Amino acid sequence: MPRLASLLLLLIASPILVFIAHAVVYRALDRAGAKPTAHSSALLALIGVLVPVCLAAWRLGFLDSGQDRAAGLCALVYVATVYGALGILYLDVVNIAETSLHMHLLLELAWGGAVPLADLLERYSNDRMIAARLERLASLGQLRIVDGRCYIANRSTLYLAGGIDAWRTLLGLPTSPPAAPIEPSAVDRRHEG
Repeated sequence: MPRLASLLLLLIASPILVFIAHAVVYRALDRAGAKPTAHSSALLALIGVLVPVCLAAWRLGFLDSGQDRAAGLCALVYVATVYGALGILYLDVVNIAETSLHMHLLLELAWGGAVPLADLLERYSNDRMIAARLERLASLGQLRIVDGRCYIANRSTLYLAGGIDAWRTLLGLPTSPPAAPIEPSAVDRRHEG
């Protein structure tokens, strides 16, 4: 098999390797009592698989220091860029699976059949949704809850949020969510009959 085809095959296989590593990392952290999240274990899996992917690329001769240094550096940048893009895509899928209300509702209906509307409205109430997000932020170390009060524990996500806000502003996109949520009574009336 030509070297370039081997490298492309390696990069195409890397999401499968990340998926396997993600399953192993999540289970290992859970058994160790570390309370992993889907996001944190996915990030560890991505970092862990990067090493074997780079080693395999080196074994294929793409990162060989014996070749022209510029070619080796370009190959490293290429592998890192493609792997990084695939990693972002993988994290997007994890994020959708973890945080998408649409996905949760559809899966709950698929698994449980017809679910009473009142049950869904109760299960996905604003209080429960905010509590779930606060719990996730606390488990990720972004905030801490002490005596019923929330405090910022790590500003890294705030810096990222600021960058995303600037990006949205430059594109002309709204930087805050719409203000008027649908009231449960309005939802009940629409689905009656």
